[in-house]
Order: sequence, then C-alpha cells, then structure tokens
Amino acid sequence: MADSTHDDRRLHRREDVALKARVLTDGGEVAEAQSVNLSEGGVLLAGMDFPSASQVRIEIELAELGWHALDAEVVRRDPGSGALAARFAEVATEGGREAIRAFFAERLGGRGGAAAG
Repeated sequence: MADSTHDDRRLHRREDVALKARVLTDGGEVAEAQSVNLSEGGVLLAGMDFPSASQVRIEIELAELGWHALDAEVVRRDPGSGALAARFAEVATEGGREAIRAFFAERLGGRGGAAAG
C-alpha cells in the first residue's frame, strides 16, 4: 500500500524498465548506468561511481528510438546500493520527454503517461 501512496504523489507514473544509460557532467565526468525505472519526469539509475554533481545530463537508450539526452537534477543518491534518482529538467532537452512518451506508447502500450488523479 505504501508504494501506491508514493506513486499517487507523482505527476508521471514510473515503469520498471532496464535500459542502458550514462550520466554526464559539465566537467566531463561520465558514468555508465542502467535504468531501474523511468517516467516522463525522471529516472532511477543503478550503477557505480556516479559523479557528485547536482546537475547532470542523462543519456538513455530508448530501444529502437535510440539514444536521447535530458538535463536533470539529482534528487537522491545511495552509494550503498549504487542508485541515483534524477528529475528531468522542466524544459524538454532535445525532445527527450517526447521520446520517452513515444517509448512508452510503443513498448508499454502507453502505460507510462500521466498518473490518474
């Protein structure tokens, strides 16, 4: 039950998807990662040695839609589990939000859209 309450607070529903990703900083740091879950508004990544920057660019491979880059704010880090949670910038970066929307529509039957209510 706690999970559904948590999800109700989100503007966008998250879907569990494992996709290749990279975290990049303005300083040139790059960390390879894999998505744990993804929404139009953000992503939870698994990986090691994530950069300490609070503003990053996340590149994610959306299957046949290819690689897309989105500017993001790091909202949580868990070095113990190797997780990094990030919220995508409000302003769409290079069509990234639209690509995520298209990915959900094609691969998940549109379930990744805005949460009800």
